[in-house]
Amino acid sequence: MDDERETARLWRINRTIHELVADRVSTASLTQGYEVADDEINIDFDSFKAEMTTNGVVDRNRLNFFTSHRDNPEERLFVFYSIERNVGVKTMRQFISILEEKNISRGIIIWSDKMTSAAKKVIDAMRLQFVLEDFEEAYLLVNITHHQLVPKHEVLTPEEKSALLQR
Repeated sequence: MDDERETARLWRINRTIHELVADRVSTASLTQGYEVADDEINIDFDSFKAEMTTNGVVDRNRLNFFTSHRDNPEERLFVFYSIERNVGVKTMRQFISILEEKNISRGIIIWSDKMTSAAKKVIDAMRLQFVLEDFEEAYLLVNITHHQLVPKHEVLTPEEKSALLQR
C-alpha cells in the first residue's frame, strides 16, 4: 500500500512540474513556455503507473526529462529527479555532468528528503555556468499557480517595470 501512495504522490509531483515548466517564462525573450505535450501534463494515474513503475515502485530515472523553449529551441531545460533521498555533492555531480554532456544551461533538480549544505553550495558555485533550481517534492504536490485565489503571475516588460517603480 505504501508503494501505491508513493506512486500517487509522484504522479501529482510529475504533473505539477510539467505544468510549471510549460508556464515558465524565458528570461531572454520574456515569452512563456517550454515544450510540454498535453498528454505529459494530463497523464492519468493508471497510465503513469504503467509507464513509470517497475514491480510497483516508481523508477525516478524515467521521470527525468529534457525540453526546449517554444520560441527559442536553443534554450533547453533538464528536469532531474534525485534517486537519493538526501541530495549531496555526489548527486549534484551526476546532475551537472548530464547538463554538461548534453550542453544544457538550465536545470531543475527535484529531491525528496533534504539537500545538504554542500549540495546547495554546488548550486551557488555553478551560477555563472548554469541556471540551476531545486525543489523539494513536498512543494510540488499542488501547483499553487493554478489555485483560483492566486492571481496569474507575469513578467513585466522593462517599460512596465519602470512605470511601476515610478508610482
